[in-house]
Amino acid sequence: MKTILKVAIGLILGIFILFGIATCFFDDDEQETETTEEYYDEEEGSDSEDYYENEEGASNDANNVAPGEDGSAYSSWGDGTCRAINAKQFYQLVASKKNHETYIGEGPCVVDFWADWCGYCKQIDPYMKALAKKYKGKVQFYKVNADENEELLQLYGIDGLPTIFFCNGEDIQMNSGAQSQAEFDKMIREML
Repeated sequence: MKTILKVAIGLILGIFILFGIATCFFDDDEQETETTEEYYDEEEGSDSEDYYENEEGASNDANNVAPGEDGSAYSSWGDGTCRAINAKQFYQLVASKKNHETYIGEGPCVVDFWADWCGYCKQIDPYMKALAKKYKGKVQFYKVNADENEELLQLYGIDGLPTIFFCNGEDIQMNSGAQSQAEFDKMIREML
């Protein structure tokens, strides 16, 4: 009888311990998710879905087509905004598939490869927007959603985000990783 009682108490205690561990595990996971979401909502002032919308409010998805609907050059070149482009537009505005190492655009440009899940991409986005305004009329700023344009990542061997292209003349210079706004400004001045 004592053995049965000990086994029953052991089972009950085991169940409570397992329940306690499971409860702690799931509560921490939910709390971490909420904390992360709260951080980005407070830090950025918006949720992640519309964080990378351009200033006109057009979404930056792969189907977003530049004015003219054929991906032709923007009518307001260097207008002080970061324009969302897809791979088709990239091939028309920045570099062709065949000769992807040569810049084909009309004036200097900066291309920001980003992803919604990339914290560093979100960190530098305000820098890029500020620099686009600073160099209005002198430099065109584009942004490419890496998740929706993977062929460009493969073509250029991009394996880390953010990756920024600085293009002028025929040169395309690639820079990976987050920098300060001052560092990006210096790179743009050197490009010009």
